[in-house]
Amino acid sequence: MVIIVAISLMVIDSTIVKYISFSNKEYPTPVYVSIFSTLVVLFVGTVIVLLGFANSKNSESGLKRGLSAKTTYLVIAVTQILLISIMVMIIQPTIAFKSYSTLSLLALVFISHITSVFFLIMLVLTLVNWIMTKRDRVLSLYTISFSLTAIAIMTSLIYATNVLSHQPSTIRPLSIHNSFIGLPRSELAISFGPTLDIISILSFVSVWIASAVLMSTYSRRIGKIRYWMIISIPLIYFIFPFQKNVVDIFQSLAISSPFLYGVLNVTIFSATKQIGALFFSLVFLAASTLVSKHEMQKYLLISAIGIAILYGSIEIDTLLFATYPPFGVVTVSFMPMGSYMLFTGILLSARLVAQDKELRMEFYRSAMSQMSLLKTIGVSEMEKQLMKDYKSVDKHTRSLEKGSNFKKENVKEALHGLVDDMDVENAREILHEVLTEVYQKSRPKG
Repeated sequence: MVIIVAISLMVIDSTIVKYISFSNKEYPTPVYVSIFSTLVVLFVGTVIVLLGFANSKNSESGLKRGLSAKTTYLVIAVTQILLISIMVMIIQPTIAFKSYSTLSLLALVFISHITSVFFLIMLVLTLVNWIMTKRDRVLSLYTISFSLTAIAIMTSLIYATNVLSHQPSTIRPLSIHNSFIGLPRSELAISFGPTLDIISILSFVSVWIASAVLMSTYSRRIGKIRYWMIISIPLIYFIFPFQKNVVDIFQSLAISSPFLYGVLNVTIFSATKQIGALFFSLVFLAASTLVSKHEMQKYLLISAIGIAILYGSIEIDTLLFATYPPFGVVTVSFMPMGSYMLFTGILLSARLVAQDKELRMEFYRSAMSQMSLLKTIGVSEMEKQLMKDYKSVDKHTRSLEKGSNFKKENVKEALHGLVDDMDVENAREILHEVLTEVYQKSRPKG
């Protein structure tokens, strides 16, 4: 329900300007202000729900959230407060003085984009760390996709900053049609448009492939051909609007009936990113129904909400028109929350799997492909934690050896507590997997 509400808000916020611009109707300014204010209020309510859900703790869980989780939560909380404050600073003069400052839009775009990139970089670094421990093709695809998404967001920031800097410093009441037609664009902004499209397509395709692989178990139930036909719909739906840059098959319709072409184009293809984002979230939503542990279900739901909101909110076209009021603001403001929840959900899922042996055994017994990702990130996180423990022991040993009163018995006594704290069963499990892999690679072929 949260995903549906968030996606609905983003679709309405990002398409209302395009729909009105292609229609023959222009509504009074108070109607636009009322719609915008309603979207902002719903956005605030959704953010409050998401922050409460992400911060809620399960009393039965033994998972240590750690300082990093508290710090990242503080970052996203402050970010959302700043974004909401900027929205209030836009609404208040819009109603009272019939104007708002373009500087407010620039501040909102900068904060939302930079925070999103921050969480995505943290997520990419975490995935790379896991890949260095245990190579996995799905992890590699997600790493590539999230890296490209971070690049796309930075490109989007440069693009938006450049376009908005050419807008008037103060935006006053103006019809949607005039705002749509009179969009100022510099040569730099024009060159960034195609670049942003290419990066967005590559990012979408890579995460689509990863999602398709993880959902491949369902191909056994409905058949491979039918499965690939169904999951190809979001990909085709996303890529199809870009065909106009190569071969515009609707060019004749656009020339003969531009109004009909515009309305059909907006109506049919207004939610390409949001539909794709909804498909990406199905991987984590389906996985949450397959695990029995409540805490794990929660982290998977956080990941599902995060990836749906993130990929559905990377849409700045509407904001660039700087309409009165500024539609597109709500969509862009969802980006930090999406990237935060995606990062937090995946990281905490891995930590929980690393610390819960019964949960790992549940994944090993399951034949569902979604479980393979959780098993991989959990074991990788477990290996990373074990390596930290062993390095800590080794460092402590060396410091004792350098001491003046060094004795073998003292070392044993000093390290006894450290060794006891280690998860011996986890170490045995990792060692067994490594030896099995080495044995299989060393077997003679033929």
